[in-house]
Amino acid sequence: MITADVDVGVGMADGRAGPRKWSLDEENWSRAWWVPLVVVVMAALTWGLLGYVEGGCERGPRGGCVAADGYELRGWVFFLAAMPAYFVVVTGLTADRWPPALGVAAGGVVCGLGTLTQGRTTGHLVVAGVLLALAVTAPVLAHRRRRAARA
Repeated sequence: MITADVDVGVGMADGRAGPRKWSLDEENWSRAWWVPLVVVVMAALTWGLLGYVEGGCERGPRGGCVAADGYELRGWVFFLAAMPAYFVVVTGLTADRWPPALGVAAGGVVCGLGTLTQGRTTGHLVVAGVLLALAVTAPVLAHRRRRAARA
């Protein structure tokens, strides 16, 4: 279980004073907000990644890959969305609850189809293929985990 000390109780009307622990327990895994959260994060990451697919990479001042001229915003979105996307996609692939898995499935389908509408180059097809594979894999893994837990 993932836990974090987050101050969510100071000054609350229910009379609690002091920090409460927030955790990804059974109650939070089952929340419906996982679906739109995962879709939005995956969409941001895909949009940023497509900036690299469409614009290419240029050599940066330190020798690394930076987004080409006209695609800088997409490069920053990709950079900023990478860690949240990693968290929500791994959560969707490892959770035995349906909302995170359905979020990865919906995000994979929406972003995969959106990628195919942007172009049919090899880069577009690879990104779309990975997204559509995630869309199929997440619900299958969640179903297998739930079935194994019941057995």
